[in-house]
Amino acid sequence: MLIHNLEAVNEEIISCTGLNQVTLIGVSKKKSVEMIKEAFGAGLKDFGENYVEEFVSKQTEYHPTGLNYHFIGRLPTKKVRKVVGKAQLIHSVDSLKLASKIDFVASEEKVSQEILIQLNQGNEASKSGIGIIEIESLFKSILQLSNIKIRGLMSIPPLSEDGRAYFIELREIRDFLEIKFGIELPFLSMGMSGDFKTAIEEGATHIRVGTSIFGSR
Repeated sequence: MLIHNLEAVNEEIISCTGLNQVTLIGVSKKKSVEMIKEAFGAGLKDFGENYVEEFVSKQTEYHPTGLNYHFIGRLPTKKVRKVVGKAQLIHSVDSLKLASKIDFVASEEKVSQEILIQLNQGNEASKSGIGIIEIESLFKSILQLSNIKIRGLMSIPPLSEDGRAYFIELREIRDFLEIKFGIELPFLSMGMSGDFKTAIEEGATHIRVGTSIFGSR
């Protein structure tokens, strides 16, 4: 079933792009290492984890060459050391405090950690992410940190609304920041099982798909 689901998702990606140019991240939170092994054997290379302890456990137990773990959930500053240097990409940076801790740990570990800035476009209290009005100031500050590299933006739009407007907005914010700061921000992490096709149409480079691959939790 998992292999069939993965094939179906990849076919949908190709139908949107013409080529498989989007990084498909299998959201494997609360799923077993055995399922990750099965998916990796079927060609999935990128996996997203939401919880630090689960991330550490899986990354330690199973990390073959070619497999990339992404950290996509809320990252407490006190647990940064467990993730830096082990995650291909941290999608959920939403404060200078967190970015500074990542930079500090990355310096000690002698690595450059790639991150995304998470926006809370719907201003939802239940979700992480910085408000749109604060993004420019945060970017300016984080760009002063030498051991992390901002690669783009991430967002989880309100589930009750059509995501397209939010995807367009996220892309436009990215474009503005590129011009404002003279940097390249190639990554847009947006779109999940229910809306990833729309996200791809609006410029997503990374989609985070769990249920459509692994089934319900």
